[in-house]
Amino acid sequence: MKVLIVYLKEDEKLKKCLDSLKEFSPNIQIILKQADPTKTKVSEELYQEYFNSDEFDDDVMIWHPDMLATKNWTENLMIYYEHFDVLGSKIIYPNGLVNHYGGAILANGIGCHPHQFSFNIGLNSPLETAFVTGPGMVVKKKVWDKIKSYDFQFQQYIDVDFCFQARENGFSVGVIPVTLIHSEGEDGFKIRTPEVQAQMLKDNHDRFVAKWMHKLGEFK
Repeated sequence: MKVLIVYLKEDEKLKKCLDSLKEFSPNIQIILKQADPTKTKVSEELYQEYFNSDEFDDDVMIWHPDMLATKNWTENLMIYYEHFDVLGSKIIYPNGLVNHYGGAILANGIGCHPHQFSFNIGLNSPLETAFVTGPGMVVKKKVWDKIKSYDFQFQQYIDVDFCFQARENGFSVGVIPVTLIHSEGEDGFKIRTPEVQAQMLKDNHDRFVAKWMHKLGEFK
């Protein structure tokens, strides 16, 4: 498995990220892709370009430049590697609170992180979930070879849709107790006002429900 990092600029944040990977996983191969400085592409478009290239010859973990590795993360990943086809990680904030341990879909079709801002208590077992978030997601080659593309009608829901596509194609989706730190800094690709962000979430939610209502209806 390799680590794929899409970054906008070489700064202190990226340096800390790379230093942590070198300290806690010195043998893992890191793929660095610099984003278009005009900011015309979202990061998922750059991931897709890599996944559809000849460079993509092994499973890849998506890693954001504001993420930090932790001690024994690769060893723990190998322990749970075969539990699911699409793997998510335990993402925590720098203060130790949980950011993500598997995503859920509410009855109105909105995706959420049910453990967000909770204490990191008891989240020590693999858990099948509706979706896993993009940072810390392992994209296995066998899954991408079946799906072949992100659905770019979404922006906020691309990772959720990817997991739903995977499940539709017979793959399992779940989160495993591999701890990574994510500071979730400002979006380096696009700076949005709260109003624009709220409208984007609504639009993406409406498209998601329209696309997957046949699947969501199975649970009502």
